[in-house]
Amino acid sequence: MVLPAVVILALDASGCGGGGKTPVTAAELVQKGDEICRTEQARFDHIQSVPLGNASDAADQTKALIQVAEDADSQLGDLEPPQALRGPLDTYLGARGRAVDQLKRGQDAADNRDSSAYAAAQAAVVQTSRARRKLALALGLRDCSSIAASA
Repeated sequence: MVLPAVVILALDASGCGGGGKTPVTAAELVQKGDEICRTEQARFDHIQSVPLGNASDAADQTKALIQVAEDADSQLGDLEPPQALRGPLDTYLGARGRAVDQLKRGQDAADNRDSSAYAAAQAAVVQTSRARRKLALALGLRDCSSIAASA
């Protein structure tokens, strides 16, 4: 069975940083955050450039996308912005985390060869992309949470 291509352009995850927090100014948050997101997007594009042939391919591709998103989330979560931006950053990272949870559901569905559940998980990620984009823009992050497009 061939499953549709994963349609995420710049997702994001739970935001638990891997180490100590790095204090940043609001401007540095934007600069570093956008750099993290540009790298994430380039990695997504590379992963998604390989056509899916079957459910196993879909599961493997989704697993790779999850890892990229979680890596970016960790890096974003390690940034410690000024107090006024901490709440909005946490909200954004939470939204990214929920999207990654949907990706994990999609990976499980692909592993189980359940194309309907796989498509539903993808659709959930896409349906929430505008909200993630709005949260990113509120932080000044222009390169984060691009709106997903169908493939």
